[in-house]
Amino acid sequence: MTKEERARISRENGAKSKGPASDAGKQKSARNALKDGTRADKFAHFVPPHEVVVCNEDRNLYMQLVDDLVAIYKPLNQAAFAAVGDMAAARWQIDRLNCCITIQWNLALIKNGNKPASGNLAPELLEIKAMADTCAELLSGNGVLSNLNKEITRLQMVIGRAERRIKFIHANFPDFAPTRKQTQEKEEDNVAKEELNDIEPEKNDEDLPPIFTSENTPEVIAAYQREFPGRRIVIVAPENVDYGDKVPRRPRRAA
Repeated sequence: MTKEERARISRENGAKSKGPASDAGKQKSARNALKDGTRADKFAHFVPPHEVVVCNEDRNLYMQLVDDLVAIYKPLNQAAFAAVGDMAAARWQIDRLNCCITIQWNLALIKNGNKPASGNLAPELLEIKAMADTCAELLSGNGVLSNLNKEITRLQMVIGRAERRIKFIHANFPDFAPTRKQTQEKEEDNVAKEELNDIEPEKNDEDLPPIFTSENTPEVIAAYQREFPGRRIVIVAPENVDYGDKVPRRPRRAA
């Protein structure tokens, strides 16, 4: 069999396979990427960045919530920071449950609003009747709405206990076990201080040697004071002046 014949047969066989046709077969085929994980993009959302954030929620918003609570409560150590984390998790779940409550109301209103009108009810009262039926359905008994509100109340108690825990930790253990962020900031400050210590500090004018001059005229003295502010000026006799390299450059005479 020639190379061209083998290629033709391969093309014919490939044309016969169109992949799975049923929905179940397509879903099973989509999970083939989990064998090695190289093409598991569809399942990346199920790798939780945090145990509180679910696949259809924005983890950046959750991290922003944590940052906001840290700025408010200012945890001094790791124990207080853990309490802030509990508060953030509870607050995040409360927002999710409130969203679910709104969804339950909207779905029930749509369902009751689409029911056929019974009796001789006026058309303008149909919306009010749908609302009344929805309230009777959602708020009566031990329904889903009641359970959602109970869970919200429990999470609010978690937040209250976390706030009291932070106050207790700050009052009794303010300097114990600093947070990782505070430790990192402290290390960075120490490094910055060490780098500053390596640089020779600038000398004050009081530590600098005086200016010697043999010209005791107001113009020369004023010129030295302008060029070397704060330096002490010493008048010496011309025969006692050492014109070495250490003598400051004589300023030009004032006009």
